[in-house]
Amino acid sequence: MKRLFIYILALGLTSGIFTACVDDFNVGNAFLEKAPGVETNIDTVFSKAEYTRNFLWSAYGQLYCTYTAGNMMNGAPIDVLSDSYHCYVGWGGPIQSYYPGNLNENAQDTEDGNFQGKFSYSTKSGLDSDAGGRVSIYETVRKCWQIIENIDRVPDMSDSEKSRLRGEAYTIMASRYYDAFRNFGGLCLVKKAYEVGEDFFDGRSTAWQTVEFIDSLIQCAINEPGYIWNVPDADIGQWSGRLTRASARALRAKVWMFAASPLFNNAAPYMTYSNKPTGFENEEHIWFGKEDHSLWNRCLQYCNDFFDDNAANGNYYQLVQPTSQDEAGYRTAYRRAYRYRNDATHHEKIFDAHPTLTLSDGGWGWGWRGFALDCMRQGGQVPTNELMECFGMQDGRNFPYSDIYGAGKNPDGIDMFADRDPRLYETIIVPQKSLPAGFDYAGMTYMDSWVGGFLDKNSNVNNKDDVASGYSKFKWLLDYWGGNRYDDEYIGVPYIRMAEMYLIRAEARAETGDLQGALDDLHVVRSRVGLGRIEEMNPSLNLTSNKENLIEEILRERNCEIGAECGDRLYDMVRRKRQDLFTKPLHEIRIYRLDANGNRLTEGDQQYKAGDPWPKFEYEKPEIVVGHRRWWDPGYWTNKWYLDPVSRIEIQKGYGLTQNPGW
Repeated sequence: MKRLFIYILALGLTSGIFTACVDDFNVGNAFLEKAPGVETNIDTVFSKAEYTRNFLWSAYGQLYCTYTAGNMMNGAPIDVLSDSYHCYVGWGGPIQSYYPGNLNENAQDTEDGNFQGKFSYSTKSGLDSDAGGRVSIYETVRKCWQIIENIDRVPDMSDSEKSRLRGEAYTIMASRYYDAFRNFGGLCLVKKAYEVGEDFFDGRSTAWQTVEFIDSLIQCAINEPGYIWNVPDADIGQWSGRLTRASARALRAKVWMFAASPLFNNAAPYMTYSNKPTGFENEEHIWFGKEDHSLWNRCLQYCNDFFDDNAANGNYYQLVQPTSQDEAGYRTAYRRAYRYRNDATHHEKIFDAHPTLTLSDGGWGWGWRGFALDCMRQGGQVPTNELMECFGMQDGRNFPYSDIYGAGKNPDGIDMFADRDPRLYETIIVPQKSLPAGFDYAGMTYMDSWVGGFLDKNSNVNNKDDVASGYSKFKWLLDYWGGNRYDDEYIGVPYIRMAEMYLIRAEARAETGDLQGALDDLHVVRSRVGLGRIEEMNPSLNLTSNKENLIEEILRERNCEIGAECGDRLYDMVRRKRQDLFTKPLHEIRIYRLDANGNRLTEGDQQYKAGDPWPKFEYEKPEIVVGHRRWWDPGYWTNKWYLDPVSRIEIQKGYGLTQNPGW
């Protein structure tokens, strides 16, 4: 999708004919104010195929990606609100708003780029949206409706291409509504491209109306006869990342996984209103009004529709497989699956976003390298000990060392990082005796991130803030010590990839009673990195008969496989109403090298030297103090935190938008 990427960037840097259809979007009186000084109009945009295509490409630039500036809470991806990562930077939105419990209705309304909320309902910051800034979902919605309603006017475009572009527009719009749905619940549903100045007073729809509307958009996409199943391999070098009918089918399954989960699909709302100041407040804005377990059957059906359609198209989408059955092979396959764009031989990504690689050659631009990676290096997204424990052993057993922490608790000096799930090593930097060929880090063929080691946070090394917890993130960053090695190929951040489709179906199968089918889907994903069958390697969990344990393992597997990609760990905690995980204090790690007598080495240079015997260890896991989360304080938690507050400015426009309960 290299050419598409260039189009998006160009649109962000010029003020050409497309600005007339990208007006500042205001819901209420002046629903669509025309941007001042714009002389062109919608007739120009749809007068030529090239202009119309470029207009759609600008909508692609607004697809959700947690690693672009407008979605990073002033320096941190939303994963740091889950139990897997923590933000240590004092100027970040998590430490300023979420962690101390200071989030309020105004968090979305900053205009200086220092956005504090994790998702914006409708307002825009001063950032350039096409360069990764925050953008209203309704700006994207309007673009998509304009394409759908006007594309038949384009004189030099074939009917099949018009149909294809309509399918893409429907899918983009559905994804943006889904992004907002999982953050706010019921939404204001815009069902056409409003004229400039035309009023919108339909108010807020219920959660059920919202999910059905999203589904209807997806169905419209699927129905388009020109909407192809996949980008042909001959075109993929140019168009990797373009949405397809497969993207729409996969999105449908993901939407209904969220909808079927207990947050909205419950016998009672997660929270009720203590008062209704506008008179429009309604619990069904954040609740389906009942529990309907058959929604899991609907999710399962949409999963099966995807897999059936994929089979009918030659099973085009497949998991990337290892070329060798060893750590190097497993890690390479996993990295290829989550990180890089599809090419002619790898077709795992079904729906992905392409963040800007660089706008300032490594400086503080709003692109992938200039913003996301630099923020993560400064402590913007640091792994927790809970994430480390999520990964099991290489043979498929779950992490077995829960009682190993504390002085004298590891008399044999066990290296708890040895022989682990290879995805651990691709996700977190941990002590590792021998790195496979081609996986050296900072020129080293080992990792010595214990106290006093080269990679220890207290050592005299650069960028030590990124190891503030005792761990450092590896996923996405790779070896940033090695110059530009982490920018060696174009990046595709997954919104949905094939591994998640197996995991969505596994959850739907488990919820509908097919535990063996769920285990089979789990094994497809786990076997890619050489893990044994989970039910055989963990017999005490009784996964062939214990549905609750199996669902817990599916959620854990989702964290290992797709964590830190699209914020899914946080949204899994939200949709499953996991108060227990939100309120459980999180931990760092302290790894101590032991001397020959079993005593901790806590002072001086303890850097490992190639050829030295690999040391034995003791471990401590102190609770995180910097950025203490109020959720951990007894009695503080309230269910309002499952959804974000809606902008007060938007509510005051008077078109029927309401606040979520508790805010």
